[in-house]
Amino acid sequence: MARRKKQNEDQPDNQDNINSESDDTFGLPEIEYEPINRDQPDPEPVKQEEEVRHSEFTIQEDATRDESAEQGYTPTYFDDEDEPSAWPKILGIAALILIAGGAFWFFGIYQPKQKAAAEKIRLEQEAKDIEAARIERERLAEERRLADEQRRADSLAAAKPAEGMVEALTERTGRYYVVIASAIDDDLIMDYAKDLSKKGVSTKIIPPFRKTKFSRLAIDSKDTYAEAQATADGLKGGDYGNDVWVVKY
Repeated sequence: MARRKKQNEDQPDNQDNINSESDDTFGLPEIEYEPINRDQPDPEPVKQEEEVRHSEFTIQEDATRDESAEQGYTPTYFDDEDEPSAWPKILGIAALILIAGGAFWFFGIYQPKQKAAAEKIRLEQEAKDIEAARIERERLAEERRLADEQRRADSLAAAKPAEGMVEALTERTGRYYVVIASAIDDDLIMDYAKDLSKKGVSTKIIPPFRKTKFSRLAIDSKDTYAEAQATADGLKGGDYGNDVWVVKY
């Protein structure tokens, strides 16, 4: 609402003027006289019309201000120049740097380390497998060796009797005998035969025949001279010495 001017608003200024002129006018206002001009229009209607228009504008302005305050009006500010923000570029560059750094770390540091560790583990495992295979081969070889020795021992035990037989020949057989000893005393030949018998060796005693007076002790016999001689040659230098020969009886 437009407020009307109070008449006493201008009183301080008038009061000052009165005080300043009180010395000459004795406190009385001066009176100016001017002749009335009948041709000039009366200024009062124009002045009243301007006051009315001013009052209406003031009323409308107050109403608009009150309505804006009720609606929570917020003034909008506009920049003179709408410049784009630099943050998207900064964030994009930072993202590229981060991606490049991650790729370098993964492909240049992490992945090579993983490959090197895997290769080391593979080589260690390969060395362990080779060593385990070697140990297994040695174990199997030792088992085969022991098994062969056991088979040979079993074969010898089966081939040799617990005590050798002593046989005294009484007639000629026509075979070739491998002789290891001879003596005039038959008892000496028998004693030697018994010693060999205890060792599991079977022997045959050939009695004296033709012009010889010696009894002979044979440990093997063959059908041919060649076979008997080969056996005799194989026994020489062993338990029976070098005196091993062949006799046909």
